[in-house]
Amino acid sequence: MKVYRKDNGGDPASPINGKLDALFFMAKNKNGEPPSFSYFGPMRLQVPARELLKTASNLYFADFYCMHSSIHQVTLVMTKTGSESDNFCRAKLLPLSLTDKQNNPFFFGNNERLFTCNKKKLEVELLYTEDVDVKLLLQHGAILSHTEVKGRGHSKPDGIPKNPNCLICNVATAP
Repeated sequence: MKVYRKDNGGDPASPINGKLDALFFMAKNKNGEPPSFSYFGPMRLQVPARELLKTASNLYFADFYCMHSSIHQVTLVMTKTGSESDNFCRAKLLPLSLTDKQNNPFFFGNNERLFTCNKKKLEVELLYTEDVDVKLLLQHGAILSHTEVKGRGHSKPDGIPKNPNCLICNVATAP
């Protein structure tokens, strides 16, 4: 899988919009399993996060937003040390620790296990800035499967902007 340019979805002020090439992965599963459907097409690649961390070990906070619902999304960027993407993120984004839950309550490690926060209305997505060798990942525990499609089955070309009226993620409308 080849990286592609991040669209303008999420917060319009996010510095990664239209500037970073990457692949999106959802990090938060329910009871260890991905949802039974996808908004992005009929094929799902489920990858153990540890496999992604073998090549992209730096983590940055990029965005927090909702798309006209009560569910909020956090976008974290995973980069390879010294890469062009890493240099961009280091200059523009907040670095996060994978081992310090105080620094990073969204996606963190404890020994050999990785966790996401357990808030029911918060989804964590990882924007991975490296190409992915699907055949190699399948040899290391990834699962490629068919899944039910909901919605259009693909994203909008410019992305979906965040809800400008949300009192949680829109600072301009917060009391």
